[in-house]
Amino acid sequence: MGTNGHANGNGNGQAPGANLAFTKFLFVLNRLDDDAAGTRLRTVGGLIGRGFFNDFDSDGTRDPQPFETIQFMVRTGEPADAVGDAARVVAGARYVAQVSSKYRPRLQEVEEELRRRLGDTAEVLAIDGAVRAPRYSSAEMQHHISRSAPPRRSGRVSAHAFIMPVRKSREWWALPPLERQTYFYPHVNRASGCPVKGHAMAADEGIPFLHRRIFHNPDGYERRGEYDFVTYFECEDAGVPVFDRICEAVRDPAQNPEWAFVEEGPLWRGTRVLRW
Repeated sequence: MGTNGHANGNGNGQAPGANLAFTKFLFVLNRLDDDAAGTRLRTVGGLIGRGFFNDFDSDGTRDPQPFETIQFMVRTGEPADAVGDAARVVAGARYVAQVSSKYRPRLQEVEEELRRRLGDTAEVLAIDGAVRAPRYSSAEMQHHISRSAPPRRSGRVSAHAFIMPVRKSREWWALPPLERQTYFYPHVNRASGCPVKGHAMAADEGIPFLHRRIFHNPDGYERRGEYDFVTYFECEDAGVPVFDRICEAVRDPAQNPEWAFVEEGPLWRGTRVLRW
């Protein structure tokens, strides 16, 4: 998920079998806040959405899913405090578009068109992501999640959206892969000798309420100035307090020691909308 606004690599930028599909979160921080700027943004949103299925209407019943999608979001509440240029734009962005495709250069074209058409009226930050096969999940866990999780619903019903970019510390990537995997399941904490829930069980309350997708950095992990992952959530009104509770739970080292290795970017909260 490059925070420099440019796709890396050639072609689809992937090793064979690594990245299954691509997404790009486009954060827009307006430099001007007047009627003319709003009109321009709405016009540009309509232009970049040409040829994409509007994900506002996705409801989990369409099979197969659309090849290329776009969705629009508007921030709710005041921006979070943030340090660093990239974090400042993510936290301060009032508008976000998410575009997805199996063809990565298509998403780069959308980013370039958005930047060109907005010009100096706004800052644009792109975070790229890729869908990959689950890494730290057993068949039993996948069954538990799929049995409990509701189908995805349209933005008219499931209106709330949360975007959480994170990177893992150098110490995390230095751990053997099998040891990293243990942090996601109930285990005995080596430091305290006490049993802990692990990431998956600490977040278990959210499964019936939250639609969640995890996007990996398509160019690899531990890239300077970039995030390793973006976790994206959608929910109905009843899911908002649940989301806040599971965030508190997974950040608690007494329940989830894995979070000691996590460096969070700003949590972006917004509403899914049909158009900007």
